[in-house]
Amino acid sequence: MDIDTLLSFISLVLLSAGLGIDNGLLIEFSLRSLRLEEKKHLVWRSTALIMAALLRILFLFSLSQFTFLSDPQPDHPLLVNKYFSKHPEDLTWMSFVLFFGGVIILVMALWEYYHKLSEARHGEHENQESGHTGTFKLVAVVLYLSGMNILFSLDSVFAAVAIMDLDTQFWWMVAAILIAAAIMIFGMIPLSKIIAKNKHFGVLMLTVLAVIAVKLLVDGTGAHFSNGLLLFIIGLLLANDAAQAGLDAAYKGKKAPNK
Repeated sequence: MDIDTLLSFISLVLLSAGLGIDNGLLIEFSLRSLRLEEKKHLVWRSTALIMAALLRILFLFSLSQFTFLSDPQPDHPLLVNKYFSKHPEDLTWMSFVLFFGGVIILVMALWEYYHKLSEARHGEHENQESGHTGTFKLVAVVLYLSGMNILFSLDSVFAAVAIMDLDTQFWWMVAAILIAAAIMIFGMIPLSKIIAKNKHFGVLMLTVLAVIAVKLLVDGTGAHFSNGLLLFIIGLLLANDAAQAGLDAAYKGKKAPNK
C-alpha cells in the first residue's frame, strides 16, 4: 500500500468514526427511550451500529455495480451540475451522483450545525416519557432509526467516495467503515464525553464535511479536486483546531486565580 492510500485510509477511518458519533448518539438516546435492561440495551445498540455499517457497505457496493453510471449524462434541465461545467458533454451519470452527494453532505452539515446551535441555546431536551415499552413505540423507534441511518449512511458513503477511489480501493473503503463501526461500538460513550467537553470538535467535523462537499461538487462538474489537496486542507483544519484549543487552554490557565 502506497503512502497516499495509507493516508486516505487513515483519514477515512477517522472521518467515518467522527461522522458516526452523531449517528451513535442518536441510536443511544432513541434506545434509552425504550427503557430496556442494560444488557438488552447494549445488544440493541451494537446491533444498530453494525446494521448502520452494513448499510454503508451496501450503498458502496451498489455504487460500484451500477454500470450505467459510466454512461453519458443526458441533457435534462433537472441535472443541474451541467450548468457549472465547462464541458457538459463530457459528464456522466457518476458526475451527477457526485454532485448530488455534495449537495446532500452540505445540507446535512448545515442541518447539524443548526441542531447543535439550537441545543446550545435551549439545552438538550430529556425524554420524559413513561417506562412502558409498547409495540407501537418499539416500531416507531425502529422506523425512525432506519430512516436516520439511511441519511447518515449516504453522508458517510459520499464522504468515502470523495476521499478514496471506488473502483480501485473498494475493499479499503469497506475496511475503514468496519473499523469505524468497531470504534463506535466499543468507544462511543468515551468519545461522546470527550466531544461534550470540546464543543469545537463538532464544528470542526462540520467544516471538514463542507470541504468534502466542495470536492464532490467540483468533481460532479467534470473538474478535478485532487485527494491530496483535500487531505492537505483537512490537515490544516485539524492543525488550526488544535492550535485554537491550545490557545484557549493557555488563556483560561492565565485567567484562573492563583491558589
